[in-house]
Amino acid sequence: MRILTILAVLLLVSPVYAQLTKEDIRTLLKEEVRPIIKEENAVLEKRVKEYIDLKIETVNARIDAVNTRIDALEKSIDGRFDAVNMRLDDVDSRFGRIWLAIIALITAAVALPQLIIIYTERKRGREIQMLLEQLRDKTEGTETGVNQ
Repeated sequence: MRILTILAVLLLVSPVYAQLTKEDIRTLLKEEVRPIIKEENAVLEKRVKEYIDLKIETVNARIDAVNTRIDALEKSIDGRFDAVNMRLDDVDSRFGRIWLAIIALITAAVALPQLIIIYTERKRGREIQMLLEQLRDKTEGTETGVNQ
C-alpha cells in the first residue's frame, strides 16, 4: 500500500521526477522503498507462518482423531478375536471329549467280544477239564476194580 502511495506521489510530481538522477532514484529506493517492502514482507511472512501453523494443527487434530478411531477398532477386533478364540477352545475341548468317547466305544466294541470269547473258552476248558477228570476217575475206578 505504501509502495502505491509513493509511486502515486512520484507520478503526480512528475516535474520533480524529471530532475532526479539515477543515483537519486537508487538512493530513494534504498532508503525509502526497501524498508517498506521488507516490512510488508515480514508481515506477510508472519501471516503465512500463522496460516501454515493453523493448517498443521488442523491436520494433526485430524490425524489424532484417526489414530483414536484406529485404536478403538483394534481394541474391538482384539475383543472379537479373544471371543472367537474362547469359542474355538471350547469347541476343541468338546471335540477332544467326543474323540475320547469314540475311542472308548471302539475299544469296547473290539475288546468286549474278545473278552466274552476268552471267558467262554476258559469256561469250556474248565468244563472239559472236569469231564476229563471224571473220566479218569471212572477209568481208574474200573481198572482198580478189575485187578482186584
